[in-house]
Amino acid sequence: MKSIALIPAYNEQAAIVDIINRSFKYVDDVLVIDDGSQDNTSKLVEKTDAMLIRHPTNYGKGVALRDGFNQVKDYDIVVTIDGDGQHNPDEIPLLIKPIIEDGADLVNGSRYLNGFDDNTPAYRRIGQQVLDIATNITAGTSLTDSQSGFRAFSSRAVKCFKFRDTGFGIESEMIADASENNLKIVEVGITVRYDVENSSTKGPVTHGVGVLLKIIKDKAIRTFNR
Repeated sequence: MKSIALIPAYNEQAAIVDIINRSFKYVDDVLVIDDGSQDNTSKLVEKTDAMLIRHPTNYGKGVALRDGFNQVKDYDIVVTIDGDGQHNPDEIPLLIKPIIEDGADLVNGSRYLNGFDDNTPAYRRIGQQVLDIATNITAGTSLTDSQSGFRAFSSRAVKCFKFRDTGFGIESEMIADASENNLKIVEVGITVRYDVENSSTKGPVTHGVGVLLKIIKDKAIRTFNR
């Protein structure tokens, strides 16, 4: 089965090459979507075997993923992984396995499948739980990590996403789109690092409130369109 890793990136020069090279151990191709980085992210990507889409300005993660997914119609499996180094590319096989063996369509890499660990900051625990509840209500799911950027998708799933949200609300929107299309969604446990550089220009509280408002808006739109 032909596979590709999509890496949305914004000012990720510190980790991007390592993420690319390690991802290539488990997928056939890698595509980086540089969403308007102001550092050397694109220049470093060009020195690797990865493909590159470069945005002239920072449009948002939703736009980056939309443009990436528009390029992967011929792949059987698509993996998304953040470019900041918080995810471990060596865990890609864990996400791909349920698609190959169990017919899953969206495999969500969960940092909290077995609960929060001692390294999870308190503000993350509270914020994550609120966003999980809101997402699960919207999508009719019971996921433990609705905001994970480390996921795998079947070719069937790739076709169902609308990409209405331009920012980080896209993680919840994609879960709701998959559920709305009756796709098989499963979770697998992954590890995470919290000591990496964060390229987000927003603080965690502002970011979380913004995502929550987008989830509520998405729920309202879906309810109105039924």
